Amino acid sequence: MTPEYRINTEKRIKEYFDKFDDIQDIINIKCEKTFEDLGTVVNVWNVKTKSESFWVVEGGSAPMNLYPQSAYYFSADEAYSFHMGITQRLHKQHQKDFKHIIDELPLNISLLKSINRKLLMASQKLSDTLEPEELQGIGLICRESLVDLSKELCKRNPQIIEEKGLKQADFKGVSDEFINLYIPGEKNADLRNYSKKIVDIAWSYNSNIVHSHNKTFPDVKIALLFTSSVVSLFENLFYKYLGFDNEPRCVKCGSRQIEILQKSEEELIEKCEFCGYEEFVNIEI
Repeated sequence: MTPEYRINTEKRIKEYFDKFDDIQDIINIKCEKTFEDLGTVVNVWNVKTKSESFWVVEGGSAPMNLYPQSAYYFSADEAYSFHMGITQRLHKQHQKDFKHIIDELPLNISLLKSINRKLLMASQKLSDTLEPEELQGIGLICRESLVDLSKELCKRNPQIIEEKGLKQADFKGVSDEFINLYIPGEKNADLRNYSKKIVDIAWSYNSNIVHSHNKTFPDVKIALLFTSSVVSLFENLFYKYLGFDNEPRCVKCGSRQIEILQKSEEELIEKCEFCGYEEFVNIEI
């Protein structure tokens, strides 16, 4: 144990004890024993206050916790064994309940199988124990996924790419053109603006992750969420482009539950199944 680690841990223990109103001031702290039998370094500290003594266990991935020496924890070994037992049970429960990051959003990305696979791989790798270089690697996967999305968009409409002189790997340029294509018109002006901002945020933030050594687990998780959201965004913009915005609505209640009934060869009836309103539609021959 280095002097720096000892000083820092003693400070953390004091701050930890300050959270308890019923524990008196600490008068002495010393590291009683260090355990490495489970493949990680865990320390048991002997902490004396004005009225009682405690074992404090910390180190590795185990959260700090205290155990009164007067309440069955007679030795450092007993406190260590009890603490690690609880920690391992909590870890197992965390694994059981773990939900991949991209499951946190209702995303429409399953059709883009290669991109979906990359994002799943990134989410499975992500944990709070990764080194900075590994976090940068996840940022790189996210950025590559955005480039793959750009290439997928180009496959859907290569003509627009040729007309604009864009390269398939130009994610921001390609994205802007397809946003214009998928949601044209004045009524979609705000959505186009917001969509382009989301694209810019996702690309810029992922680039920042790739080139920074100071990013943390939450930073990279946010980058993954940005990336997944952009992929889902384009799939939903595509649905709008296919005609979801042009579905008939009831002029009375606005419902889309419209049934088309034929009254004659030249006349149809649009009947709202929600409110029952009927409207005649002439067929031009």
